[in-house]
Amino acid sequence: MAKERKVVPQSQRQAAPKKQQADSKPFFDFSNVLTEHQDKIFHYAFIIVAVLIFIIRPLFSSHFGPSGDEITHKALGDLSYNYLTTFGKDDSLFRFDPTGGREDPALLQNYGPLLEVTSAAIYKNLGTNPYQTRHLILTLFTFLLFYYCGMAAYKIGGWRAGLIAMLFMLVSPRLFGEAFNNPKDPPFAAGYMMAIYGLLCLVSELPRPSWRTVILTMIGIGLAFSIRVGGLLLFPYTIMFVGLALLMNDEWREHLLKFDFAYYRPLIIQVAVIFAGAWFIGIMAWPAAWRAPFSQPFHALAVQSSYPTVISVLFDGKMIGSNEVPWNYNPFYIATTSPAIVIIGFFLGLALLPFMRKTFNGYFLFMVLFVSVFPLFYIIYKKAALLNGWRHSYFTYTGIAVFAAVTFEALFRIVKPKVWDYVLYGVLAIGILLPGTFIVKNFPVVYVYFNEFVGGVDGTYGDYHLDYYAASAKPAADWIAKNIPYDPNLKMVSNNPGELNQCFLMDKSKWHGEYVRYRERNEKDWDYAVFLPQFVDPEMMKHGHFAPKGTVYKVMVDNSVVAMVVKRVSKDDMIGIDALKKSDLQTALPHLEAAVKADDDNEIAWAYLGIAYASHGNKEKAIGAFNKSLSISPNYQLPQAYYNQVMQMR
Repeated sequence: MAKERKVVPQSQRQAAPKKQQADSKPFFDFSNVLTEHQDKIFHYAFIIVAVLIFIIRPLFSSHFGPSGDEITHKALGDLSYNYLTTFGKDDSLFRFDPTGGREDPALLQNYGPLLEVTSAAIYKNLGTNPYQTRHLILTLFTFLLFYYCGMAAYKIGGWRAGLIAMLFMLVSPRLFGEAFNNPKDPPFAAGYMMAIYGLLCLVSELPRPSWRTVILTMIGIGLAFSIRVGGLLLFPYTIMFVGLALLMNDEWREHLLKFDFAYYRPLIIQVAVIFAGAWFIGIMAWPAAWRAPFSQPFHALAVQSSYPTVISVLFDGKMIGSNEVPWNYNPFYIATTSPAIVIIGFFLGLALLPFMRKTFNGYFLFMVLFVSVFPLFYIIYKKAALLNGWRHSYFTYTGIAVFAAVTFEALFRIVKPKVWDYVLYGVLAIGILLPGTFIVKNFPVVYVYFNEFVGGVDGTYGDYHLDYYAASAKPAADWIAKNIPYDPNLKMVSNNPGELNQCFLMDKSKWHGEYVRYRERNEKDWDYAVFLPQFVDPEMMKHGHFAPKGTVYKVMVDNSVVAMVVKRVSKDDMIGIDALKKSDLQTALPHLEAAVKADDDNEIAWAYLGIAYASHGNKEKAIGAFNKSLSISPNYQLPQAYYNQVMQMR
C-alpha cells in the first residue's frame, strides 16, 4: 500500500519557508502535518459541529429573557420598522426618549437597527412573542460568529485549526451566553469576523480576487456596519491590508508605484463595489442614516467613541464611574473571563510567533493579531468609557481565539513522537471541557463566567458585577410561575422589574413586579420579591448576607447567588420605619426590634433601630445597632452617618 500523502493548506504552502541548507537545523520542526485522510476527517468534523451549532442553539433561545439593554433596543426596532414601512411618515422614532430626559434621546439614533427591524417585521406580522422572536433571530445570526472564526483559523492552519477555533468560541461562556439576547455586541462580532475572513480570502487571491470573495467581504463589512457604527473600521482595514499586501510583492509594488491604473482597474472596481455595497447594507434599515446617508454614520462614530453615558461599575471590589476605569480594565476581563485554554494558547503563540510565521502565512497572522490587539490599545489610548464587563470589546476576542487555535495547530506539528499528540489532545480536551461544563451546569446564566486563573465565579464574587444584564431574571420568573400560585392580593417587587416582567409575559404568567431599590426594600410593602445583585453592597455578597431570611429560591452560579426569590417573613420593619419617619417612637421601637429578631441580617432594620434608639436618647444601644448594620453592610451610608453624629455627641 502506498504511503499516505501529507497535505498542507494552500495558504500555508504560499508562506512556506525557503529551503534550508543541508547543514542547517531549524529550532522547531513543523513537519508533523496531517495526512490527506486525517485532514478530511477534521474537515468532516468541522462541518458536523457547525451544523449542530446551527440547529441546536436556536432550540435553547427561549430559555433567555431580555437583556438589560434589549427592552430599549426592541422599542428602537419597533419605531424604526414603523418609519421604514411608512417611508418616513411615522417619524415618532426621532421623538423617542426612553430615559425621561436623563440622557440625550438622540443616542439611540446612532445604532444601526437591522436585526431589530428584521425581528419586528416577523413578530408584528406573525404575532409571535417579540423577545422569543428576537432571540431566535439573534441566535441564527450569531452562528456566523462561530462559523467564521473557524473558517479564519482554517484559512491559516487547516481544518484541525478551524475545528479548534470554532470549539474555542463555542465554549467561551461570555460570548456564548450573550449571543442569545445581547442585540449588539455578539452580532457585531459575528459580522466583524465574517468580514475578516473575507479579507483573508481577498488578500490570498490578489491581485485578481474572485467576485465570490468580493461579495463575501462586502456582506461581512455591511452586516457589522449595520449593527454598530464601529464597523466603519473595516473600511480602512480593507485599504490597509490590501495595500500592504501589494507593497510586499515585487511585481505588484512596481505596478502600484507606477500608478498603473490599467493593471489595477479590476481590483479598484472590486474594492469600490465592496465599499458601496457595504455602505448600502449598513444604512438600509437605519432611519437616521436615511436622512443623512453620509454624515450620520461619522457623527454616530464620534458619539460612540466618546460615549457620554456614565454609570457606576464594580471593579476590583470598588464602585467607580464607567469613565474612570483603569487602563487594564479590558485586558483584565479578557484574561479572566475567557477560557484559560484560549488565553494560554494566545500568549504561547506570541512566544512562538517568530517560528510560526515561517510555517504559516505570516501576513495572515499579522492580520488576525492586528484586528484584535489594535482596537484594545486604541481603547486604552483614548481612555474610553467602558460599561459593565467587556461586552463592547467582544469583537476583539475573535482574533484572539483564532490565533490561539493556530498556536495549538503549530504545537501539533512540532511535537514528536506520536504519544505527544495524544497528550496535546488531552490538554485541549480538558481546556475545552472546563468552560463547557460550566455552560451546561449554569445554563442559561453563563455569561457571568470567570476562569480558573482567578478562582472562578466563587473566587471573584463581590468584586465584579456579575449579572449586569439580568439573565437570572428568567429562571427566577420560571420558578415563580411553576411554584407560586398567582394571587392578585399579593404584591411582588424587584430591583430589576423590567426584565422580570417581560419574562413573566414570556411565561404567560399574571405576576407583575414593581420597582424597589435593594437598599430600600424593607421600607416598601410587598409579599414576594426577586432580587438580583445589581447595586448591592459587594461586602454583603462576599460575606454571605445577600440572600436574606425568607429566601425560598436561589439562582446559583457554582456556589454563588445571582438571584433570589424572597417571601417576606415580617413587615415589622416597614411599619417601624414608617412610624419612625412620623416621629412615632412608641410604635417604631417595638416593631423594629421585632424586625431584627425575625431577621438578624436585616441591615436596614438595624440602621433604623439605631436611629430610633438615638432619638430615644439611648446612645449605647444606638451605637450597637449601627455597628451591627455596618457589620452586615460596611458601605451602607445611612448608619455610618448617624453613627458619626452619635459619636460626636458623646
